[in-house]
Amino acid sequence: MNKVILHRVLSSDKGTFGVLIYQNKPICVTCEDPWNDNKPNISCIPFGAYTVKPHSSVKYPNVWEITGVKDRSAILIHNGNSNKDTNGCVLVGEYFTDFSGNPGIANSRLTLDRLSKLLPKEFVLDIID
Repeated sequence: MNKVILHRVLSSDKGTFGVLIYQNKPICVTCEDPWNDNKPNISCIPFGAYTVKPHSSVKYPNVWEITGVKDRSAILIHNGNSNKDTNGCVLVGEYFTDFSGNPGIANSRLTLDRLSKLLPKEFVLDIID
């Protein structure tokens, strides 16, 4: 199965930020909640390898779901701009930015559309520090 790496580069009380790497190339940046003991909807997920599968709902059509996270479910890779949009999920964007003192990511919808054409339907997400 294809492998995608999420290399986390910064974590603070305002979020956890990283770079998504596919085929040894950085393809986008990420934004997650800060670490909060893996609590649902308010924490990034632990380091490790997880199976990622296609997911589609009314609110989040044509995204991915990260599966196999202990004591967690419904963790998606979707669009959004800051940790206010994460709810325990992984957001994708083109570059890091600042929203009036709050760190975030920009061009999220465009990035998600681009990733839907670039990434395989299913893959292993390896989250590293």
